[in-house]
Amino acid sequence: MEAALNILAKLLIEHGAQVTISGGEGLEQLLRERCCQALKEIRDVLDDGTLDDPDCFRRIEKIVEIYEALGAGGGSRHDF
Repeated sequence: MEAALNILAKLLIEHGAQVTISGGEGLEQLLRERCCQALKEIRDVLDDGTLDDPDCFRRIEKIVEIYEALGAGGGSRHDF
């Protein structure tokens, strides 16, 4: 289902769809809380002693996954 929603979102963006949401004050608080949660998850990854590879690849990959789960994307270099 998530793949279908991602495809739909991409199609809507490509076709110039606009979304209006009322009650934005609550959305700002939800966004702040989700971002704080993502920062906590990143801190947990950085503190994880089991991720001890010399190049920190697994740590970086986990951080990218957190950003992707947040909806912020993995950046231009996360194409592997």
